[in-house]
Amino acid sequence: MTQEAFLNMAVRLTLVYAAIFCGALVVGAVTTPGVVAGGTGVIGGDFLAFYTAGDFARHGEALQAYDFAAFDAKLKERASLEAIGMMWQYPPTMFFIVAPFAWLPYKASYFLWIATGWGALLLSLHALNFRGRAFWLLGFSVICVSVAAWGQISMATAALLFLSAYGPKRRWLVAGVAAGLLTIKPQLGLLLPVAFMAAGAWRTIAVAAVTAVLFHAPSFLVYGVDGWRDFLSAAARLNADVVGPGLYTPPQGMATLFGQLRALGLAGPIAAGVQYIFAAAIMIVVGLMWRRSDDALARAALLCAGAILAAPYAYGYEMTVLLLSAAYLARQAADYRAWQARFVICTTLVVMLFAALPPIGALQITFLVSAAAFAMTLLVMLRPSAARPAAGAVGQPA
Repeated sequence: MTQEAFLNMAVRLTLVYAAIFCGALVVGAVTTPGVVAGGTGVIGGDFLAFYTAGDFARHGEALQAYDFAAFDAKLKERASLEAIGMMWQYPPTMFFIVAPFAWLPYKASYFLWIATGWGALLLSLHALNFRGRAFWLLGFSVICVSVAAWGQISMATAALLFLSAYGPKRRWLVAGVAAGLLTIKPQLGLLLPVAFMAAGAWRTIAVAAVTAVLFHAPSFLVYGVDGWRDFLSAAARLNADVVGPGLYTPPQGMATLFGQLRALGLAGPIAAGVQYIFAAAIMIVVGLMWRRSDDALARAALLCAGAILAAPYAYGYEMTVLLLSAAYLARQAADYRAWQARFVICTTLVVMLFAALPPIGALQITFLVSAAAFAMTLLVMLRPSAARPAAGAVGQPA
């Protein structure tokens, strides 16, 4: 099969899979009475938490969302399950984002939520100059499709990370604004200051700081200091559960070394300590490679892959950030038979099938995929040939 034929086939399969998956998701949501699905889950997954917080804000009771008992009771008004296992730990600024969605019926709001996040991701790929087959393969990949079922905000936050990480010194205004907005989920931006300083992107840092202040200032005016105090208390409660019993944040499905170690039975405080050391090592690697390389896509790919590993708390739905690693590896492959391309293809199949695969002991597929993406991106960057795109490369932004 020629390279051209393979790429055309890959695009068709990607779009067909996305259409079937999303179609089944819509049909299942519409035909299911209420929001409870299968007796243990809910339509929209984690979107129920965003909708519930928006409902609190819509009724002028936003800070009640930080009260675990009140939030849990409100969740169970819509989903009569014994245990839902959701907490609210976003900054008060998030209330302005989720409140409008609470004015719509739940399922319609869920569809709009996914469409909005997906649209943001597609716009970010377009802004990075992905066109044609690369755009379709990335924008409708298996990872994006799976996030739709999670109901998470991760496609929108991945879009902000992409815009922040791609050429921040040259595109300082866009990158700085995106980085400032990403403070809505700050754990994903831990590597950005390191990268910006390594690149000498001082204007980007200034723009990010100003954007963050302006972005969050309205929440201080509306909710006052109490809103941020309640948020910090909720974050502390989340951290205590992550490191402690994991009743609401189980290690299963985490994409971090911490989650893998917890799944293997390591005590929470020890696993957290190892995670901090691991995160520091990733920061050093990213800083050094950003100083070594001038390739905008390579830099962004490494940072985005490292972002999910360095975060103290990240689940599989954050793997949307791995799209740039896939794009970079594919670009460096001479054709679809090259080892870089085979890695991307095999990883895509694993992500597509892992929910149906039997557990492999205590191994966390989400962590293994994220770690492999970071390692492969780093390996390719270290190769002498990485300085120039390979012949027949795919998805090379200008």
